[in-house]
Amino acid sequence: MKVSVQKYDPSKDDAPYMREFEVEYHDNMTVLEALVQINDNQEPLVFDYSCRGRTCGRCAMALNGQACLACVTLVSENGKNEVTPLPGFPIVRDLIVDKTKMTDRIASIMVRQRAYPLELEEVLAPVDAETYKKIDPLEHCARCGVCTASCPVVAEIGMKNYIGPAGMIAIGLRYYDPYDQGDRIVEAVQNGMYNCTQCGTCDMVCKALEIDHQSLYKDLRAAAQERGLAPKEA
Repeated sequence: MKVSVQKYDPSKDDAPYMREFEVEYHDNMTVLEALVQINDNQEPLVFDYSCRGRTCGRCAMALNGQACLACVTLVSENGKNEVTPLPGFPIVRDLIVDKTKMTDRIASIMVRQRAYPLELEEVLAPVDAETYKKIDPLEHCARCGVCTASCPVVAEIGMKNYIGPAGMIAIGLRYYDPYDQGDRIVEAVQNGMYNCTQCGTCDMVCKALEIDHQSLYKDLRAAAQERGLAPKEA
């Protein structure tokens, strides 16, 4: 089986280039397994991974131009296997990209906001079942960036104008969070919620199957509409 991998060392290369490798195929072989085989037996490659099971998000890259998680994406025995870095992010080396701008922004959103301290009874009170059903799926977001790299709106107008699906997941998580006191609806609107076209691409590419992006967006937009924050044309 042939696998082409993009190589790039900015300290010595003028531009990225592709290298083709012959890989011994086995049934249900993943992109990650192919890369490990190449790295261990043929030529060093710079890439990242940890959990091997869609949890850590570190192996985000692209196969044939489509953003994916290498640990759960299968290669084709006889078809095209072109592995490149995650689109839309600066390349550090080979298949490693710099996701700092995205992850730092998400991390700042995830900090709980409080205007006043909670009473002990509020802290100890169990989260009601319906709220838990909203929160639990969003906890599965690995911040891998696959959804943001695949988002056509982010590609067109940039993360400055639309934070992207991963950022909206973070906002939604704190919106549902009963211990958070921030105005997450205003935050969602300010981060370009209404620039989202609700095309569903994020749900199609996300490997955290527990997450229903469209359901979250519906809740956030309904809350914005109720508060008169929705644009007239929305």
